[in-house]
Amino acid sequence: MKQMFKFVAALSAPLLLSGCFLLPGKFNANLKILDGDRYEFGYTGQIQMSMPDDGKLKKPSNEPFDTAKLKCRDRVYKSNGEVNAQRPVYGDDYDQYGKDADPSIDTSKRSYDIVDRDCAEEEITKRKDEYDRQQARKLKRYNEESAMAGAFFGGPIPGDDESMAAFAKKLSKYQGWKKVEHAGGNIFDVEYSETGTIGNYFSFPVLPDAQMQYPFFQIIRRSDGAVELIMPGIAGQGSLFNVMMMKESGGKAPKISEIDGVLTVETNGTVVNNNSIDGFTEKGDRKMMSWNIGKNAESEDGPRALIRF
Repeated sequence: MKQMFKFVAALSAPLLLSGCFLLPGKFNANLKILDGDRYEFGYTGQIQMSMPDDGKLKKPSNEPFDTAKLKCRDRVYKSNGEVNAQRPVYGDDYDQYGKDADPSIDTSKRSYDIVDRDCAEEEITKRKDEYDRQQARKLKRYNEESAMAGAFFGGPIPGDDESMAAFAKKLSKYQGWKKVEHAGGNIFDVEYSETGTIGNYFSFPVLPDAQMQYPFFQIIRRSDGAVELIMPGIAGQGSLFNVMMMKESGGKAPKISEIDGVLTVETNGTVVNNNSIDGFTEKGDRKMMSWNIGKNAESEDGPRALIRF
């Protein structure tokens, strides 16, 4: 188990550094573990792709430099008429003498006046060059971050509706994905249903072409044949999700939608241990366990269960 956790952590390390990661939103998940080697799994709800800060990439505007948005002013001292040209202000730049002026300041007590004037050709040329360089830097950064996010998630770029919609169409072609719809922003509405043989390992979700996988649920086969259920990524104090949500000095936690889900597990094996708040109930040869995850979680620990057959 320790080796498996190290494996997942190693895969996710670049995600932690970049701030890109995959999470559920509101959901219901049902899992049946039967006869030691069969599973039936269903997930209905949301999947969200999160980025640092405001949760999306922003493509810079390709708007050309507009001289009408350039403001030029002089500072004229009252005592001797000395004139000092101020740095031109463009568009939404910080403007201490205009839209961003402090209303509490009594301008009549200043030793100078602020006088608007026409911009000189040299000022226009210099500010235009600055603007063009800024736009080029922003576009370069956007392209780099978009490529990284697309590689992590297998195509979709959070904040880019076209790539998100295209990914939804792509994912719906794969086994088990009954419904995949881009719900706006960084959220997908999905319905997933699959049955199969557990083998040594089962996880959900798995994204095609993604360089990094960030599963919500995992079933792992032990060497003695027992089956273990874990949910290391999004629940528990030591989860990678909680690590990501810790604000570093000078950084911001990613913006995410509320996580609010229920996981229900049914098995005809012997439940050796589990950490659901109510243990398990029995119905015939079946044992039922349930966990609230996220908003209404009863515990800080992630769901765990060990089942023998």
